[in-house]
Parts: sequence; C-alpha cells; structure tokens
Amino acid sequence: MKIDVNNAITVISGLLLIIGAIYRLSQVESNINAKITKVETSILTTMDQLEDKLAIRFHDTEKKLDIHLTEYSEKKVFLDYRLNATDKAIEHKFNRLANWIKQITGFLGKESNFQIRDDQF
Repeated sequence: MKIDVNNAITVISGLLLIIGAIYRLSQVESNINAKITKVETSILTTMDQLEDKLAIRFHDTEKKLDIHLTEYSEKKVFLDYRLNATDKAIEHKFNRLANWIKQITGFLGKESNFQIRDDQF
C-alpha cells in the first residue's frame, strides 16, 4: 500500500486545521468567560456600593425624620401651653369685665333706678 504524499499532507493539514480551530475556539470561550466573570464582579461590586449608599441615605433620612418629629412634638407642646395661657388670660379678663358690669349695674340701679334688660344681670 502506497501512501500518496499529497493525501498525507491533506490529512495532516486537515488535522492541524481542526486542532487549530479547537484551540482558537477554546481561547475565544476562555476570553468570553473571563469577560463574563469581570462583568459579574463589576456588577456585584456596584450593587454592594449602591446598597451601602442606600443604607446610609435611609439612616440619614430616618435621623432627619426623628429630628423633625421631635421638633414638631415640642412645638405642639409649646403651642398648647401658649394657647392654654391665652385662654386663661381671656377668661380672666372676661371675668373681670363681667364683675365690673355687675358693679356698674348695681351702682346705676341704686343711684338712678337703671335696669339692664338682660336676664343674667
């Protein structure tokens, strides 16, 4: 059996071509896998940073809300105190005025028979 040189070269070159194609495909696959790993790492790092920033912002917002709620409750207590003081002052002034009116009506009733036309007095 005689091996033709042309056929042998064709078979060897075909085998080398297949081995080269397999090697190149494995390089491309390795490159793709490396890029996917790099992107996954980048995404995970970015997500961790965003999670940390978001947690910090939530904590800051919660602190600000607590401050505002405390300030609101203190202002409400102060306002209640001020309104109560105003109510007491108005009540005191009204009682003094009512007492003066009773005294004036009594004086006018004794001096000149003046009668006020209100049932309360």
